Amino acid sequence: MILVIAGATFREATRSRSFVLLLTLYALGVLLSRVGGWISGTDGGLITANLVMSLQSVFGVLVAVATGTALVHSEIQQKTLYTVLSRPVARWRFVVGKFTGLALALVCGQAAMLALGVLYLWATGGAVSGWLAVAGALTAMEVLVMAAVSLCWAAVSSPLLATVLCLATYALGHAVGSLPGLMYHLKGFQRPLCVAFASLVPDLSRFAYRDQAVHAIPIDMGDAGMRLVYGLCWICLLVTITVAVVRRKQL
Repeated sequence: MILVIAGATFREATRSRSFVLLLTLYALGVLLSRVGGWISGTDGGLITANLVMSLQSVFGVLVAVATGTALVHSEIQQKTLYTVLSRPVARWRFVVGKFTGLALALVCGQAAMLALGVLYLWATGGAVSGWLAVAGALTAMEVLVMAAVSLCWAAVSSPLLATVLCLATYALGHAVGSLPGLMYHLKGFQRPLCVAFASLVPDLSRFAYRDQAVHAIPIDMGDAGMRLVYGLCWICLLVTITVAVVRRKQL
């Protein structure tokens, strides 16, 4: 049953207007990234490559948030959720199926973005190396973590509020990486408070290998693997929280 729900979710996600629109905007952004390379005072090819990889992260997260927060809400509006849950299907299977389908759609979207970006860089003489694929895989993991965040927030709030909370989580997730340096300037109870705050938000800066990939600096694959495991741990935790919320939710 999980695979059936995942397949239906995959088709729903890839056909949604937000999914198609944001992928189209990414393609336009890639085409316009060359302008940033032209007007920069440094190596235009490196600037273009950096912009292309950054756009993959930003638009990937926007797709995850826009699609993830709308999934359960649209199910309730269209009354299809009641049909699914009226059958002998555990709610955890429903949540896992939903996330699996969404994750498959996002991975396909990330692969398409990476392929388009690398092809454009190659066609325009930009900086291309095999490390871009590694950076792209870590960016995809960042997007999957945000997809789990979006489902979690969508389970406890409205789509609009869930979107705002997801974007706030994304901003905080990239700020968490700078907290270790800030802790040296804190005193007393402020330090444990800072540590507690950092542990509540996924550190999205761990997935940012874009600068190294653009400059063709070798990436430690062991370290990259540990960061992927870190992302998987967060996904499991967030999906578990979502399951717990949905089990207690009155539908």
